[in-house]
Amino acid sequence: MENQYKIIHRTATVVDLHNDYMEERINHPQHRLFANSKHHTDLARLKEGGVNVQFFVVWTRPDDYENHFARAIELIDILNDDINECNGEIKLVNNYSDILSTVEKGNIAAVLCLEGGQLVGDNIDNINKLYERGMRYLTLAWNYGTEWCGGANDDENKGLTLFGKQVIDRLNELGVMIDVSHVNKKSLDDVLNYTDKTVIATHSGAYAVNNSKRNLSDEHIKEIARRGGVIGSVFYPYFLNNTDKATIKDVMKHINYIRNLTGNIDCIALGSDFDGIDITPVGLENVSKFPNLTKALFDNGYSTDEITKILGTNALRVFKNICG
Repeated sequence: MENQYKIIHRTATVVDLHNDYMEERINHPQHRLFANSKHHTDLARLKEGGVNVQFFVVWTRPDDYENHFARAIELIDILNDDINECNGEIKLVNNYSDILSTVEKGNIAAVLCLEGGQLVGDNIDNINKLYERGMRYLTLAWNYGTEWCGGANDDENKGLTLFGKQVIDRLNELGVMIDVSHVNKKSLDDVLNYTDKTVIATHSGAYAVNNSKRNLSDEHIKEIARRGGVIGSVFYPYFLNNTDKATIKDVMKHINYIRNLTGNIDCIALGSDFDGIDITPVGLENVSKFPNLTKALFDNGYSTDEITKILGTNALRVFKNICG
């Protein structure tokens, strides 16, 4: 008889909000979606892991390019080519209806997202162009932000500028999710004070569990939850426990904490950061291992409905509400 957690995982819609496949793709051109065995992500292992919806991140290291927007367009083209090599088993989508139809056909829905305001630069029209190419969330900053939004490693007094507020306005107008992972405390406060719209944190943990600058304070967790947003539980060991060794139990500590803090299962999602991290928790070594997290949720007493929400329903709800 099939284990109960396997049934739950097989019947759920599994959504991962943050995957850095493109980072490894550029660093190692032989790393391809349709055939790869070296890194964290490829078609075969996405299918083995039961992943139905994968958010793929385009990112550029802030010091590496003069024109980050132009580089972003190049990377989007490469991602599209790689998806096309998968013979329809992965489809790039940009709305909720297309996600549902793609998953119903047994294929994987891919959603494009961008990490870091450097990809926008200082030109609002770049947001329009990136939206037209499929961008459905923007992470406002990376560890080092821009002139208009502070990142986690920036000066703690660096906040959101007038142009940053214009970026927020345009994202809200277009229906692009605003991701505050990587944003420093001052900028996150500024975002929440400026807009009353839903925001998300695609790959973060709880600061109270592990005091990494990349994790969220209790205040921010509760506010994201109150607005109907989600927090994608991240898998990076240094964010989980400040060491290079972690297990699924460490991931569960953050999930359990957020649930207990908010009393709200609807704000928890998955944001692995696969291929953007050099080490992974034991049991979550690559995208094929997502069923192990479902087992951990089941063993921790989460109900089928709660597990299904964490695995994907919560993230899809926010996507539908914001992106349409």
